[in-house]
Amino acid sequence: MEVIKEQKLKKKEIENMAVEIREFLIEHEMWQDTHIFFNDKMFGQHDPTDDKYYYNDRDHLVVEEDVDPNDYLDYVNPDHILSMSFEGPACHMIYYRTEPEIKQKFDAIFEKYGVYYEFGDHWNFTCYM
Repeated sequence: MEVIKEQKLKKKEIENMAVEIREFLIEHEMWQDTHIFFNDKMFGQHDPTDDKYYYNDRDHLVVEEDVDPNDYLDYVNPDHILSMSFEGPACHMIYYRTEPEIKQKFDAIFEKYGVYYEFGDHWNFTCYM
């Protein structure tokens, strides 16, 4: 696995990490009630145009622009790289460690980009370098 070794991640690298996380969660059927905040964007499942939720659905990838994670989470690092909120299967895997093999692969994504995360609540975290 190639590890990104730069001191500070560029916006494109942060977006690549967000996409990789989302794809990982979709692949493991854990992309539900989850939001990824990065670069003033949010990946989610609720499409405000039709008011429907699209879980684990690559045909309906919802991206909202001009989003501040502080509007959704109480604990966001001022030097925010990427933050994430999660419920359901993702929460069970990330916080409760019900799927240790999947959790290990999930954590490898962050290691690849040279970041780690700390929980704000049991259902959200923020990434640091």
